[in-house]
Amino acid sequence: MELDTRTTLIIQISAAVATNALASLRASVTDAKALGISSDEIRQIVKIAQEVQEQPLSHTRHLLDQLLREPIRKSQEHTHDHEHIHGPNCNCGHHS
Repeated sequence: MELDTRTTLIIQISAAVATNALASLRASVTDAKALGISSDEIRQIVKIAQEVQEQPLSHTRHLLDQLLREPIRKSQEHTHDHEHIHGPNCNCGHHS
């Protein structure tokens, strides 16, 4: 996948804000303005990045672990050590 210059600058601004990398932020914003990205759009990018920055790192790691986990195959999903009898009180959610 190839990213265009505009997308790359938006990513750089977001990353600089999220990590408080002020020198990188200055360079990225300067380049973005030279490319024609409006000040309002840059402010929106910064606002979104600041909202992301406020999330605890542990939440980010947990979500990333969930997203990258191997999906459970259907054949393994309902494997039980004992025979399961579906009924109104079993709480498995797989009965009518």
